[in-house]
Amino acid sequence: MENRLLWENDVIKAIRNHTNIIGQLEDDITHVLDDVQSVTIVGSKQALDNLQVEYKQVQKQKRVELFENKDVVLEQRGNKYYLSLYDKKGNFQREVTI
Repeated sequence: MENRLLWENDVIKAIRNHTNIIGQLEDDITHVLDDVQSVTIVGSKQALDNLQVEYKQVQKQKRVELFENKDVVLEQRGNKYYLSLYDKKGNFQREVTI
């Protein structure tokens, strides 16, 4: 399993649950994120201290947009999914790998 903060199935399910019949996501993204369970790392403090991060060279990947709203964009790049979050004014806030 790769290091991930959220499970992609949980994010997709939460987005579907908070999207109305005309395809618009709720205005408050915090309600959507409240429904998504975070992945937890279980282990000893020593195991967490020894956790290593690998840096790989980024390769260009084809982006496939799976879902778009004014606050959220869900994309697939290669075999990973990315959830991009925007504020009410449409300014990019952050991107989460799921």
